[in-house]
Amino acid sequence: MNTARRALTLAVLAAARLACADPCHEVRIADLNEQIAANPALPDLYFQRAMNYRDVPKLAEARADLEKALTLLPGFLPADRELARLDDAEGHPREAIARLEKALAAAPAGAAVYLPACYEVLADFYLNADRNVEALTVIEKCFAATPDMSLDLCLLRSEAQRRLGKEDDRVRDLAAAQVKLKSFVLRIAWIEALIDAGRSAEVLPEINQEIEACRYKSSWLIRRARVLLHDEKKAEAAADLTTALAELELRIRPENPDFTLICDRALIYALQGKTAEARKDLADAKTRGAFRWTTRVLETVLEASEKPKAQ
Repeated sequence: MNTARRALTLAVLAAARLACADPCHEVRIADLNEQIAANPALPDLYFQRAMNYRDVPKLAEARADLEKALTLLPGFLPADRELARLDDAEGHPREAIARLEKALAAAPAGAAVYLPACYEVLADFYLNADRNVEALTVIEKCFAATPDMSLDLCLLRSEAQRRLGKEDDRVRDLAAAQVKLKSFVLRIAWIEALIDAGRSAEVLPEINQEIEACRYKSSWLIRRARVLLHDEKKAEAAADLTTALAELELRIRPENPDFTLICDRALIYALQGKTAEARKDLADAKTRGAFRWTTRVLETVLEASEKPKAQ
């Protein structure tokens, strides 16, 4: 890696740390303005300012600075990655994918450190475009490119495997990932994978353990109800759903409801066959910030419940 690229690598990492630690982006932009005026040929300064512009947000200014960084240092993958994110955020997903594919295909030899993050972003774009085979392929490239395993990448792989019907692979990989990363988020994802795979005998003890241990039990009661419904134990499932709904009604604040709780209530309605109520709650949750990771199970259940019954 040449000196300029090494310096820029360090600057990228420093900018990421600062973005987490200090919310005063305008102060940093003013400081970077002075540094750029004194050193107008340093690409790392433009990249740092672009990240701050993005968070303000001043997206046009962020785009201009990222393009300037690439002009000064062609092949700098983080700049292409962030430009692709801007493309996607502005409603141009095809352009975002094309930009990142082109950048990765032309990546310079010293850019290996940036490949995993770029593959991860590209995989997310592919999933959003329902290009699931390509998403899984690029995720596997990402795992091959780094010895480290990120939570987000594990979840992206799980989603690609789910869409492709690779349930056994999904269960296996999530089990290994949760052991390595010690993440409760991955434990939940693994349990969801077991539910989706219909592996009731394996998943019920795990769910029962969580029901016993948790103060708030509604989400786990809903998961158990899904397993019981799969096993045609409708009365037991109905009892769990009723108990879960009673708990949620006490926890949902009318003045400022948590969208995750609204999604859970909608899932109960969907499992009870109350699709109109479920759709209403889903729409409300989305207006409050619900995203695909929180609505995936709900939307899958709704789609299945609304399919015409086979004659």
